[in-house]
Amino acid sequence: MAEGTIRTLVVDDSEFFADMTAETLTQEHDMDAVSVHSGTAAAERLAEEEFDCVVSDYEMPEMDGLELLSTVRSEDPSLPFILLTGRGDEETASKAIRAGVADYLLKLEVVEDKQYGRLANRIESVVAQDRTRKKFESLVANSPDGIAHITAKGVLLSANPSLADRLGTTPEALAGERLIDVMDTETARRRVAAVREAIDEGETVETTDSLDGRHYQNQFVPVESHRERATAQLVSRDVTERVERERELERQNERLEEFASVVSHDLRNPLNVAASALELLDVEDDNEMVAKIDRSLDRMSDIIEDVLTLAREGRAVHEPEWVAIDSLAEEAWADVATDGATLSVTVTGEIEADPTRARDLFANLFRNAVEHNDGPVTVTVGPRDDGIYVADDGTGIDEESDVFEMGHSTADDGTGIGLAIVAQIADAHGWGLDLTESEDGGARFDVTDVASRE
Repeated sequence: MAEGTIRTLVVDDSEFFADMTAETLTQEHDMDAVSVHSGTAAAERLAEEEFDCVVSDYEMPEMDGLELLSTVRSEDPSLPFILLTGRGDEETASKAIRAGVADYLLKLEVVEDKQYGRLANRIESVVAQDRTRKKFESLVANSPDGIAHITAKGVLLSANPSLADRLGTTPEALAGERLIDVMDTETARRRVAAVREAIDEGETVETTDSLDGRHYQNQFVPVESHRERATAQLVSRDVTERVERERELERQNERLEEFASVVSHDLRNPLNVAASALELLDVEDDNEMVAKIDRSLDRMSDIIEDVLTLAREGRAVHEPEWVAIDSLAEEAWADVATDGATLSVTVTGEIEADPTRARDLFANLFRNAVEHNDGPVTVTVGPRDDGIYVADDGTGIDEESDVFEMGHSTADDGTGIGLAIVAQIADAHGWGLDLTESEDGGARFDVTDVASRE
């Protein structure tokens, strides 16, 4: 039997109809259908074998269709059961529905009009629904997320094992309990409020909260149901490890910035003393040595500034703003010693970013273009479908080199920190960063995955 084939048990006291129906379903509709000729025989067969669906006549001696259904439900509450009835009156339909049939058809329509295709479609539909339900129930039961069905008044209709474990009980014990009785009052009230908001708005509501020292990210999804009482589905994910990692990273960044600030402060004092002493030093006969010392002091000052900037740029961006690209570029250009270089901004619109750090990204890319080329260059800020680029018409950079690594520099007076700062700013925003050759043979830095708008 092929995987996915529907195994159907056809039950009818008419041997001709039972056998004909089973044979037609098997040969013409690719099912594995078996026929039996009484409710008792059906019950015995079901006790021994697995079936995906039962199709049963209503009027049978000894055990009618509804009595067979009752027997089936005592063993398997969810096995799809289709009832064939010759009466077709509302009373029979009402009994069938109350008894829990998946569907029912008039037997005469199947027999006289030979609508086996219609019967096959009903079987396929109820079995597909049953299989989907079982998959969903399996996912819910085995999910590491806490999942529950909750009324607008905060009553738990059902809960999966993960949620029950968090509350130190079982899913069965939680059914019918109020949230406020099984968890701390404040958390319960916030969750019930979220359930009501989801129901009232008809939209998913997301919240975060803590329970017994653990951190959770919650989704409350309104449930469409034929039931009168409004409900929502809660999916609660434990994000404790992620929250703790973020907090530890934040602490590390704070310690790094504090360390960099202290080091920078302690280095600036002797650096200022050395610079002042150099100005007072009478070395008219050795101007070359004075210039060398002066360049060294300038380089030390640049390193101090870059180290302090690098320490600050490692933090994640939590509340970006929409900022104009041309304004960012022009402000950053004003911060750079351009030595005759030219800026061309060919992109319009805005990007979503931390303005100060985005300006630092531009400034470091501009400074890189100016310092790593002999003579004036034209630096262009242009558009990409998924972001922006900064390119120059200089001599270019080796695309295979680790230009974004700390300390990497091809300039004699470079600190090797500027492009590392660019990489950290991009990473903090969740942007991509790539180096390629520009159309003019220079370097081109592509900043990708940037949210933008006109």
